[in-house]
Amino acid sequence: MKSIADKYGRVHDYLRISLTDRCNLNCVYCYPSFAGIKLTDKSDLLSFEEILRLVKIFAGKLGFKKIRFTGGEPLVRKNVMDLFSMIKNLKQLYSFKTAITTNGTLLNDKIYDLKKYGIDKINISLDSLKEDNFKSITGRDNFYDVISAIFNAKKAGYDNLKINCVVMKGINDCEILDFADFAVKENLNIRFIEYMPFSNNGWNDKEFFSYKEIFNKISEKYELIPAFSNGSVSKDFKIKNNNGVISFISSISDNFCSTCSRLRITAKGNLRLCLFSPQSNELNLQSLLNNSSISDSDIADIIKDYLLLKPKEHPVTEELVKLDLNYMLTNGG
Repeated sequence: MKSIADKYGRVHDYLRISLTDRCNLNCVYCYPSFAGIKLTDKSDLLSFEEILRLVKIFAGKLGFKKIRFTGGEPLVRKNVMDLFSMIKNLKQLYSFKTAITTNGTLLNDKIYDLKKYGIDKINISLDSLKEDNFKSITGRDNFYDVISAIFNAKKAGYDNLKINCVVMKGINDCEILDFADFAVKENLNIRFIEYMPFSNNGWNDKEFFSYKEIFNKISEKYELIPAFSNGSVSKDFKIKNNNGVISFISSISDNFCSTCSRLRITAKGNLRLCLFSPQSNELNLQSLLNNSSISDSDIADIIKDYLLLKPKEHPVTEELVKLDLNYMLTNGG
C-alpha cells in the first residue's frame, strides 16, 4: 500500500491515536490548571471498535507504517489491554509497528502483556530524577513507580526504551547532566524535549531552554556524535565511548515541520494535522464512522483530501502562545 503525501510532498505514514484525555498526573507544562478544560465524556470517546476500524483504514488503505497510542495517559483507559490484544490481530494482516507513550505510573503490571500483545516500542515520560522535584512537576508521588517501570521494561525486552524529558529553566535544567549519566549507565535513549506553549500552561521564554543550550551543557562532560535517525522528529546523538543515546526534540527553536510525517487523532475522534492545529480545523472522523452510507474507502479519500490542508509549518512562538483551547492533554501530545 502506497503512503499518502501532502501538497508539500511530505509522506505521512505515522499515526498517533489518543485513547483518553484523562491523566493521573498533573504536570505543570501539560495540565497545570484544571479550570476551564473540558475533558471528553466517556460516552463520547472513540470506542475500541471505532479505533480498530480507523487502524484498518490508516494501515490498510493509506499505508501507515507506525501507530502510537497516547493520552492523556493511555493506560488509564478501562480495559485498554483488550484493545491492544485486538490490535495485535490487525498487525498480522497489515504491516505496521505499534508503540505507546506513557507516564509509567501504571506500567509495571502491564509490561509483559504489552509485549505479548505486540507493542513494539514504549516511550516513558520522566522529567526529574529527584523524588521531590518529580512531585513538584507532576503533583503526584509516583516517582518510584516510574523508575521501576523503566527497569522492568528493560527486563521485558524493551531494549529500545526512550525516556522523554521536558526541560524547563529553573525547574529541571539542573538535572540535564544527571539524565545524560542515566543514559550512559542504563544504556537508554534520553530525549530532551523543548518546553512548548499550550493553552493554560503558563509558557514564557524565561523558562524556555533551547536544544542548543541542552546540547552545550551535555558537551561539557560527553562528546556527542550525530547518529542516523529513522524518524523525522528527533536529533539523535551517540555518546562517544559510552552506552546510551541523547536526542533532542526542538519544536520551538529549530522545528522539524519540513519532514513531518504524522497525523493525530484525539480521544473524541477528531483528526488533527498538527500538534498546534486549532480545534476549528479538525476533521470529525467519529461522525464519518457513524454514517452508514460512508465506506472505509470513502473515509480514506476524505483523509487524503484533508491532508492537503496541512500548513507548511506551525505558527511562530508569538502566535502559539495566543492559541485558544489548544491543550496538550486533549490533543494527544
